[in-house]
Amino acid sequence: MGGMGKAGTNDAAQGMALGKNSQTARLKKIVGDTKFSLITGVALLVLFFISMLIFAAASKQQTDCVTYLNQYRLGSKALTSAVRSYAVTGDRQYYDAYMRELETDRNRDAALDALSSGGLTDAEWKTLNEIAALSDGLVPLEESAMASVDEGDLEKALDYVFGEEYKDTVQTINDLTDSLITETQDRLKGRKDLALALQLVCAALFLLGFIRMELQCLRTIGFAERELLAPIIKVSEQMEALAAGNLHTELSLVQDDSEVGRMARDIAAMKDGHAAMIEEIAFVLEQMGLGNYQVRIEQEYVGEYRRIRRSLEQIIAAMKDTILEISMAAGEVDSGAGQLAKAAEDLAESCTAQACQVSDAVMLISGLYESISYNEKEAQEAVKISNLAGSTLESPDISMDEIKMGFDETAARIQGIVERFGEDVESVSKISDGINAIAGLVDINSATSDETAAIGEDLKQQVEALVNLMRRFQV
Repeated sequence: MGGMGKAGTNDAAQGMALGKNSQTARLKKIVGDTKFSLITGVALLVLFFISMLIFAAASKQQTDCVTYLNQYRLGSKALTSAVRSYAVTGDRQYYDAYMRELETDRNRDAALDALSSGGLTDAEWKTLNEIAALSDGLVPLEESAMASVDEGDLEKALDYVFGEEYKDTVQTINDLTDSLITETQDRLKGRKDLALALQLVCAALFLLGFIRMELQCLRTIGFAERELLAPIIKVSEQMEALAAGNLHTELSLVQDDSEVGRMARDIAAMKDGHAAMIEEIAFVLEQMGLGNYQVRIEQEYVGEYRRIRRSLEQIIAAMKDTILEISMAAGEVDSGAGQLAKAAEDLAESCTAQACQVSDAVMLISGLYESISYNEKEAQEAVKISNLAGSTLESPDISMDEIKMGFDETAARIQGIVERFGEDVESVSKISDGINAIAGLVDINSATSDETAAIGEDLKQQVEALVNLMRRFQV
């Protein structure tokens, strides 16, 4: 009982929540009216059939009572007619007819047996019993008449069956029988009239109920077409548009407190929610495409759509972490590249300085070579002059001035060779200093190359780490 009460309370609360415009409430009312009309029609139909049965039973009872009463009266009349004919003619066939009616046909007994099964009131049975008693009272007179006929005294027999007592009794029996038949007919006719009136009333009410049922059916059909079928078609069209991806179609249904109105409101909310989610997702993806990973998910995702929000948040978080790692790796690569560039710059400067030193050494060596070649020529000239001077000294014709000129020229050439040898020594010293400088620069370049190789190895590892980070993206 408690569960039923709770269920009834829930139904009532649901009905109040739906409101007066609810299709459920209106449909329940229509169904209730239809059920009432149907039950009323069935009840009237049953009552109509009952009245028909009552009318048929009353008609049959009336017919049976009249038939059996007439049968009883005909039996009595047959006995009376047979005994009177026998008394008048003395013909034995009338006696046989009398005995056949009395012992074989027994119409009176058959009528009494049939009437005893029901259909008569106590007063009518009292009258019938009175008729039977009167009829039985005639039997002694009839037997006396037939005995007189057997004795040949027809006149005495006629007195028995045509006398005042016999005639009065027969007349009384006929009057009572007619009265009983009339009374029974009137009584049963009243029952028939009542049953007929009940039939007419039931037929009229059934006709009115049928008309009401037809109107109710038309109302139900109109309600189904207007309130159910048409909205369902519109909702189906709207759902087809939504399935096609068109979230901006308008649903021409009133958003009220009815089921269809609530469904229209829910569809509109679903459309707006989907459109807002799609716009937000598109905006987030666009910002992510532009490199902005500071975007936030603002929309409220419900139900299974929360998975989209979680996925976007996971993507943004993962992209932030990956880009942060890429940024750190890129910073390290940039730092390594800067160090490598600095080392390369130092190596280039050192190589430039080394090239300058080598160029200077080459120029000094070239100058030294030229000086040595010149000195070689000067020495050869000095040797020639010395040889010439020796030959001249051996000649008796040479003068002192010529000898002096030869010595002066030789001394000048030797002095020149000496001065150039001094310059050559200075050049050799410069070449030695240049070679030492070149050796230092070579050592510096070797160290710089080693440092550059180490920086390049670190840079390679950083680039490999950056490449591994980039492999996370499948393109």
